[in-house]
Amino acid sequence: MTKLRHENGLKNIAQLYGELVANGLKENAKLATKFDEYICDFAYGDIYSRNSLSLQQKQLVTISSLITQGCVQDELRMHMHGGLNAGLTEEQILDICVHCLPYVGFPRVTNALKTAHDVFKERKK
Repeated sequence: MTKLRHENGLKNIAQLYGELVANGLKENAKLATKFDEYICDFAYGDIYSRNSLSLQQKQLVTISSLITQGCVQDELRMHMHGGLNAGLTEEQILDICVHCLPYVGFPRVTNALKTAHDVFKERKK
């Protein structure tokens, strides 16, 4: 079972982020032994492998959740890239940010919008 979890996790990571996260996982492994495996196997091998939501919907939920947390710009940036790779449009990502406004406030949404614009610029290089 563990090997299948890991393989599914790597597949989902590659589909959403390509090398962006593959390199990040290697860095996480330097911070704490097996941390990269926890992310790969649990988050992407178990949770992202569930079939009731599409990959786009999963990224929409994840982006929204990260916006509500605030102060997680690196994670938000990564998942915005993943959302675009899963088929979300730039307009949809901006609308996700704006939709969070009444629930989390201007500072968090302003930061999320800045992050979104940075991601859009990065992808046009």
